[in-house]
Amino acid sequence: MMKIGLISDTHGFIPTPVFDIFKEVDLIIHAGDIGHENVLTELRTIAPVKAVYGNVDGFPLVGRLSRIDFLKAEERILCVTHIVNSPKAFAYELFKLNRSAHIVIFGHTHRAEVKEYNNIMFVNPGSVSLPRGGGASVAILDISGKHAEVRFREVKK
Repeated sequence: MMKIGLISDTHGFIPTPVFDIFKEVDLIIHAGDIGHENVLTELRTIAPVKAVYGNVDGFPLVGRLSRIDFLKAEERILCVTHIVNSPKAFAYELFKLNRSAHIVIFGHTHRAEVKEYNNIMFVNPGSVSLPRGGGASVAILDISGKHAEVRFREVKK
């Protein structure tokens, strides 16, 4: 089983409770709008970090990170990006890229959500710094073989 911490839209700030929530994860995925390189440095003190840049990130982040990235966890292919305007449109973008994914991790809306479209799980962990429509949040993605489960965690500032 693999435990992955999901975080997005930090905008340069990681509340202290995130370190406790992520203490047992094997990997952290940051889905953009990082805000500052120090955010990734701090997250790396917990676990390895995979990240993409978001629409408000500047240099040096956009110079060394991708807009979209793929990785394999257990028997699942994960796609990480920042903006998913709609699951249907993004599924078409994957088709145009000649890529597939079982799980798409994204941010941008600052709202925690999980949706399914065309057998693809779409997960947005919300925002820890500027939440909209709810409290600050992150998520834990548990993957065991082909089974994946998402648990959202509220982050008290």
